[in-house]
Amino acid sequence: MITSQQISRYYEEYGEREVTFTRQVSQLLRLLPKQVFLKHQADSLPCLLYSSSLRGAKVIASLRPELLALLQESGAGLSLRFCFARDGASAPLSFFVAARLSAHAAYNRETPDLYFLSLEYTHRPPDDLIEMLGELHEATCNAQKRGEERVEVNPASMKALGLESREAGLCVEGVEGRCLLRDLSFSGAKVLVHGKAAAFLSKQIVLRPEFSGRRTLVSLAGRVLRWEDMANREDIGAIAIRFEEGVPMQYKLAINAALRKPRA
Repeated sequence: MITSQQISRYYEEYGEREVTFTRQVSQLLRLLPKQVFLKHQADSLPCLLYSSSLRGAKVIASLRPELLALLQESGAGLSLRFCFARDGASAPLSFFVAARLSAHAAYNRETPDLYFLSLEYTHRPPDDLIEMLGELHEATCNAQKRGEERVEVNPASMKALGLESREAGLCVEGVEGRCLLRDLSFSGAKVLVHGKAAAFLSKQIVLRPEFSGRRTLVSLAGRVLRWEDMANREDIGAIAIRFEEGVPMQYKLAINAALRKPRA
């Protein structure tokens, strides 16, 4: 569980940083885009959420000229509805954030009533939004600051990581196999493999840890940097993997969650 102190720290530390709602981010947060809209008085205005910080948002929406003029004059009177699916819940998580129109620009010439709108939140957003966006920012920052810090894979850390098993898929230059996770970091992993570990050196691999409750398979491409034999075991070896750029945010969040846990 995240604490109120962490929520406050996220709001102060990451308040101005934007999260762009790419397809990957939207899927990760389980955004329900068709249920996101602007509210003005009794009117619900469909919109496309482009990005959000903890201080404001950018959306694409179609506005009538008279409504745009009214919003330009008063600025306020808007609210942005967010909506997210939730595991094990019959109803989605939804909430409104009060906002004012701070800037606008025509989206393209072909559709003159379609605008790119910049909104400024007039009140602090709900803790749920602060937690979601704050965790994304924290994971991104820690991937740079603590990239080499390792999390040993054991029963305690598996719960924090959200791992179903120490076993993971390992594809070595197109050949599918299995391995046993030994430790994980933002930048790489050490795993146990069957056979001569030396044979894996410099090979291109794809590591697929098995996370619980995930709808998207996490695939981590990388290269084997080092190997070592296991004492008294000729059939098992250990290999160190360095991930390539483009590590999925889903994986970064898992490592970040484990690093937040106090070490025994």
